[in-house]
Amino acid sequence: MHPLLFNPGIIVALTPSFLQIPMRVLCNLVVAVAFIVISRELLVLQPVARVVYGMIIVVASLVLRPPHFKGLVTLGMIVATTCLLFRKPASDDFEGNVIYQRRALKLHPPWHPGHTSSLDNLAAALRTRFENTGQMVDLEEAITHRRSALELSPPGHPDRSISLNNLAAALQTRFNHTGQMADLEEAITHWRGALDLRPPGHPDRSTSLINLAAALRTRFKNTGQMVDLEEAVTHRRSALELSPPGHPDRSSSLNNLADVLQTRFKNTGQMVDLEEAITHRRSALELSPPGHPDRSSSLINLADVLQTRFKNTGQMVDLEEAITHRRGALDLTRKNTASNGGFGGGHYASRGALDLRPLGHPYRSDSLNNLAKYGSNGGLEETVTHSRGALGLCPPGHRDRSRSLSNLATALRTRFNNTGQMVDLEEAITHRRDALDMRPPGHPDRSTSLIDLAAALEIRFGRTGQMVDLEEAITHHRGALDLRPPGHPDISDSLEGLGTALGTLFYHTEQMVDLEEAMRVHRDALSLRPPGHPDHSTSLGKIGNLLSMRFDSTGQMVDLEEAIAHHRGALDLRPPGDSNRHSSLINLASVLRTRFDKTGQMVDLEEAITYHRDALDLCPPEHSHRCFSLSHLAKTLQTRFAHTGQMVDLEEAITHYRGALALRPPGHPAHSGSLENLAKALGARFDRLACDADLHEIVGLLQSGTDDAFDTPAHRYSCASEMISILTKYEQPGVLGAFEAALNLLQLSLAVYPDVELRREALGTNPLSLSLAMDAAAHAIEQGRLEKAIELLEQGRGMLWSGIRSYRHPIEEVRQVNPDLAERFRTTSEQLEALATSSQLGSVQPLGGNLKEHRAVSEASWARQRQLSSEIEDIIQQIRQLVGFEHFLSAVPFRELQAAASEGPVIIINVAKRRSDIIILHQRDAPILLPLSVDGQDRKVAYHTIKRLSELLFEKRGKPGFSAALEHTILKTLEEILVTPTLEMLEGLGVRKNARIWWCPTSALCALPIHATGQLPIKYISSYTPTLSALISARTAINKQSLALGNASDSKPSLLAVIHRGHPPKTKDDPDQLRTVSIECKVIEKAAEKAAGPGRVCSLVEADATREAVLGQLPNYPWVHFACHGLLNISHPFQSAFVLENDPLSLSDLVKARLPNADLAFLAACDSATAGSTSATPDEALHLAAAVQFCGVRSVVGTLWPMADQDGPRVAQVFYRHMFKENDSRKSAEALHKVVLDMMRKSGPWAKAEAIDEGEFLPRWANYIHIGA
Repeated sequence: MHPLLFNPGIIVALTPSFLQIPMRVLCNLVVAVAFIVISRELLVLQPVARVVYGMIIVVASLVLRPPHFKGLVTLGMIVATTCLLFRKPASDDFEGNVIYQRRALKLHPPWHPGHTSSLDNLAAALRTRFENTGQMVDLEEAITHRRSALELSPPGHPDRSISLNNLAAALQTRFNHTGQMADLEEAITHWRGALDLRPPGHPDRSTSLINLAAALRTRFKNTGQMVDLEEAVTHRRSALELSPPGHPDRSSSLNNLADVLQTRFKNTGQMVDLEEAITHRRSALELSPPGHPDRSSSLINLADVLQTRFKNTGQMVDLEEAITHRRGALDLTRKNTASNGGFGGGHYASRGALDLRPLGHPYRSDSLNNLAKYGSNGGLEETVTHSRGALGLCPPGHRDRSRSLSNLATALRTRFNNTGQMVDLEEAITHRRDALDMRPPGHPDRSTSLIDLAAALEIRFGRTGQMVDLEEAITHHRGALDLRPPGHPDISDSLEGLGTALGTLFYHTEQMVDLEEAMRVHRDALSLRPPGHPDHSTSLGKIGNLLSMRFDSTGQMVDLEEAIAHHRGALDLRPPGDSNRHSSLINLASVLRTRFDKTGQMVDLEEAITYHRDALDLCPPEHSHRCFSLSHLAKTLQTRFAHTGQMVDLEEAITHYRGALALRPPGHPAHSGSLENLAKALGARFDRLACDADLHEIVGLLQSGTDDAFDTPAHRYSCASEMISILTKYEQPGVLGAFEAALNLLQLSLAVYPDVELRREALGTNPLSLSLAMDAAAHAIEQGRLEKAIELLEQGRGMLWSGIRSYRHPIEEVRQVNPDLAERFRTTSEQLEALATSSQLGSVQPLGGNLKEHRAVSEASWARQRQLSSEIEDIIQQIRQLVGFEHFLSAVPFRELQAAASEGPVIIINVAKRRSDIIILHQRDAPILLPLSVDGQDRKVAYHTIKRLSELLFEKRGKPGFSAALEHTILKTLEEILVTPTLEMLEGLGVRKNARIWWCPTSALCALPIHATGQLPIKYISSYTPTLSALISARTAINKQSLALGNASDSKPSLLAVIHRGHPPKTKDDPDQLRTVSIECKVIEKAAEKAAGPGRVCSLVEADATREAVLGQLPNYPWVHFACHGLLNISHPFQSAFVLENDPLSLSDLVKARLPNADLAFLAACDSATAGSTSATPDEALHLAAAVQFCGVRSVVGTLWPMADQDGPRVAQVFYRHMFKENDSRKSAEALHKVVLDMMRKSGPWAKAEAIDEGEFLPRWANYIHIGA
């Protein structure tokens, strides 16, 4: 039909004058008729025809309405209608409409009968412009006018319901953009008011019911109040009743009611809601017969709800019908694709809309978003392109920018899942962050953005292993959970997300606090998902996994049994065809295999294999989980081979391992794990068949895993460790290189832990790690590479101290070259040290019992540690670029380590299972090797001999017979295998009598009193050093204040004496109070006064000896003397401490201290230098004496076991008489040597009869050792 037939002028001309139809009515009739026809024929008109047609309508309408106060209203209305009909892109259309409506409002002052209508028209024009420009000022003004219109429609006014409806709609729009709940609350109030004014029978009651129901559902999504959802269901039912069969809105009413019923089912699990929803979806489909434009969507809606019922009931008939309907929808899409130029369904509609919205059109971003959503034959690439285009049309401040950011992030993440390109994931995370920034606290979609960002970060963590991502993800999960209080419809999902992330954190850190919280969170989720709930099986499986983890940590069978029960329950709820059945099969099989490992019941292993095979059958080639199924089945088959010896199981396992490796190419986060799995299986076959090809492949696989730069240091270290075992076991070349790689990777893997206590725990859990340095040195010695052996020992021992010591590295030389870089290193190092030695250090329980607070502090520490570690590594690399600093903070080469022997020989004793040796460093000579053997036997015997001696020492010390065991077994054996050959060599080197020598023992030898053996105390003055670097640092320490002990004009005291006798014992296990410490203090004061005058000693005695006072005074004195009880904590060495008046002064307190003036510390307390067989990390020297030395003290005197109370004053008398006479801390070893000689000879203070009668002397004098310079 020709468009000119709808020219208003023609219609008016043909209208008989006697009808006297008002001009306004005629114009509205023109618009209405034009809308009906154009909506059908617009798409076939050419753009020019559309414009011409619109011009004719506008001109004719204005001609028929001569100058009149309503002319501007007509013009604005016609322009707006023409714009909407023809989708004209120019913003002038909306601007013009607003201008015309403003002029019309001016012509209608408040007393004019058309004022209300003009307010509504201007409000509508402003809202239209807002929807196309995103300018909030327009929406705010529109709301103002809607309020004014409502005020002009008081109760009883016939248009009040319309004004209420209009204001509610504007407020809802503002809520959608700002998230201010006050707007939504007011909108609901007005919609209720409108509904009250439209009683049953009112023509607009259905509209009010629909509006109020939609708003209530929105509020439910934001608050989780079920009362809102219940009311929404009620109103949807009422709206459906007003749309009886034959009503044009019945189909939409059926679908609306089905939507809220499905929402209620999701939150309550009541099957009656799901059943009713299915009924309404079926009815809606019947109203969309073949050929109906909505048939495809109706088929999909019914398929979705049927599939939901299948997941909850397992009825295959539902799944079959769902598949049938999806096929029907797909067929319709294909037909549309064939008839619409290759595009189908929603895609064709979106493409058509995009064609009508060229560049510059305000709705073009909507079309691009929709097109991206529906996709096309272009697949992911076109989806990303359209999403990117939509975002480009939504600059900052645009109302749809957050949606466009989220859509693009989703598209990029999907492409990453298919291509593995990290650039997509990185960009997706960036857009997720931007979207979150646009949804500040209070925004209704903030929780969704938090979860989306958390999910993306967890994916990146799985790929890169960067703990900072996992920690941030947990933070966002917590934030989302806080926004979903009890009763919120999505709270169980948030609980599940947080619990899963915490479980992942525990898997990587093994911190039980993470596991316990994850367990609690998942149990909370399960309580919200009772039997019958669609996610009940998911929660069962999650809890089952956590119980299995806890069993691995604690060995409690009750956890394993409960895990099996949970996984069986989850599997029963996931029948064949369930998409989650695969994971339940894997989980149940895994815990059954674990129970087999514990009990040896073959029925568990057989059942596990059956489930793993079933799981693999569900993963055909190209399935994303196939590699997991292959690996799990292979491990279980390998387990059965180990128990039955059936080669068929091992061969099948190898085949599956190869299949899994093929699906995890280089770059895959599990690549090194697959390499190691296959290598171990091939190792089992080599043990049986001795095929050289297998051995060659094993080494190649493990080398690849060790070198895999894409994997975490911990995984790579595992490969390196396995390679060491293989190369050592079969005497293959290359083992030394494997040791070097393993040591480097061990350092990197320990560096991820935020404090030294966590690093100690991680180091102590792997037996290979504890002996790695000694084993490496043994192989280097075997190859004749003594210098390399020394370097490896230095790198691999004292890792905990060296890690913190690197934060205190002198930076003055760098400062002379690059001051800015030096300052960045200093500040970042101080922050790292503060974190590593934080108040949480050594804490095994949440502080104050506040688990949530402890968790928050812990997460913040991990996140901050990652950030600072990355920064310090970057700074170190920059420093190494400077000329002369190429080896800054790298492994110390031998040429520098040799300086440790500049003031006397250093005797390194390497104790390893393979062999044990003595290495003597003497001046600048080449290292000298003395093999350590027992009675000429194999050198491997020495390791077990020394270990037995260390165990004997800890077994006998402090008990009757200790002296005999010490003299006749421990010291005698050490004399034969260690001291005698060393003394002979030292004499041969010309080392003079009474010269100083330093011992650097390893392994269990660290606990033994080498210095007290044989003729050694008579011939030489012995000191100890935990590492060569520690000795070098002690000698080169700078005393910034240069306190001269003999300078009488110096008013500062020289020594800080900390004296405390201990608290009265409360139990039989508590130590008695010390009786002689006050005498000991007076002896020290007297010695100082006699040598250097009064005022040289500051004494903190009894009540004054508080933890705070001691820490406050320590930095002020070059010498310090502790006379108090010492507490040895073997399980948690950083909690070992000195007992003071209020709180103990712990090792962790000392680690944090900086003592720039410290030269000497005498620790006259029990076990102040104890380490050895009972320590999980003997080579880390985790005792009080080592902590004091780390703080900067050059020389430390400590004890190896509990000291005799009566010896305190006598030792102090001899020691400080010599020290105050010499005024030199470097003479402390000589002073202690004089003490030992006096005790050995029963001379000096021990010459008196009462002293001689006080007990056996050997354990008393052998107890004291000197550490440092």
